[in-house]
Amino acid sequence: MKKIKLYNNTVISLRLLRTVTFVVLSAYLLSGCEETKRFEISGADSTPPSAPVFITSKPLPGGARIFYQRPADEDLLSVEASYTNSSGKAVHFAASYFTDSLDVFGLGSSGQHTIEIYAVDRSGNQSEHIRQTVTALESAVELAAQSVRVLPSFDAIIIKWADSLKENIYVYATLDYVQDGEQLNHTGVFTSNQPDVTVPIDLVTQNPVVVKIRVEDKYGNSTLAKDTTINLLQDGVIAKSGWTLPPPGEFMGVLQADGNYNGGEMSKVIDGLTEEDILRNFYLTNESNPWNIIIDLGEKYELSRIITHQRYTWTDTDVRGAYYRGDNVLAYQMYVWNEEELEWEYVSRHTIAVPSVKQESDYKMLGDAGDGAFLYPEEPKFSTATRYFRFEAVTGEYISEITLYGRKAR
Repeated sequence: MKKIKLYNNTVISLRLLRTVTFVVLSAYLLSGCEETKRFEISGADSTPPSAPVFITSKPLPGGARIFYQRPADEDLLSVEASYTNSSGKAVHFAASYFTDSLDVFGLGSSGQHTIEIYAVDRSGNQSEHIRQTVTALESAVELAAQSVRVLPSFDAIIIKWADSLKENIYVYATLDYVQDGEQLNHTGVFTSNQPDVTVPIDLVTQNPVVVKIRVEDKYGNSTLAKDTTINLLQDGVIAKSGWTLPPPGEFMGVLQADGNYNGGEMSKVIDGLTEEDILRNFYLTNESNPWNIIIDLGEKYELSRIITHQRYTWTDTDVRGAYYRGDNVLAYQMYVWNEEELEWEYVSRHTIAVPSVKQESDYKMLGDAGDGAFLYPEEPKFSTATRYFRFEAVTGEYISEITLYGRKAR
């Protein structure tokens, strides 16, 4: 028999080496098989495992963390918990066999709740169910319902809520109102997992609107928020017939833009026309950002909304044209002249988001319609009475038209 020499000068036969190797590998495989058997399903086993021993619990938002002593059963697969929620639906949670705690969520209200904990073996047998009382903190659905605000806006209703836990919350809004003698009812559902959410609902009516809000979570818990009756704010398009532009370079706290560059006259931003009407009906500045367009409204107005139109300038192969692209003004700030303080009063900043569309032609449709914004998006209202409006371009060089909404100063 052939022999080999090892590094410590020990001589061993190949047959013995094979035997040793076989024994080592067999031991390793048997060890792995023993662990694998834990997860094998055996229909012949009908003996339930021992129940877990409850130790304590820790309150969580809309839930609880349960600490327990695991059963010693060799075929233990998991420790589970269940309860029935406010909608009568059974909710289950499970933790693997090697952990000693289990998180339970979906408890729709703060305070005490009864749950059941039990062990499950690899054959599916369940131990005795141990009923236990746990305490939950305020849930996401409770917190959201408490934070809901319904605000009147211009041809719209604004719904705001907070979701500090960043869970998926569903807000159902039902609108009841009378229009032209007919009772109308509309319901919409909105969802978000952002900490602060603002949702506008477009609506045109001069009658009171009853708004009913219901908040729901993914576990089926539902909470009613307070009903609200509101009247929408009323404004209108401000006629441009009385508008003028101070001369280029005139200083009014800031410089009026250069006024004329590359064939684009500044007067085109207030002529009531866009590139949908006339090709190359836009203004192009030669100034770096930021730059300003100051508009003299002719009379004092309280302003509410703005609509801007972008440069389009398409080609035969690009139906989108320049819409929602970097050389257009896509971010701007707004100011009104405060006559009492003799200074520009900051209103707000708006960024035109690039829309998500299904096809390129949708850019054309949206761009032609223009991009609107409330002057006060957080809580829509009228501005200070002013004769002068200032549009400050933060990004971009081109703009086709500016339209303002509001009412004559009272």
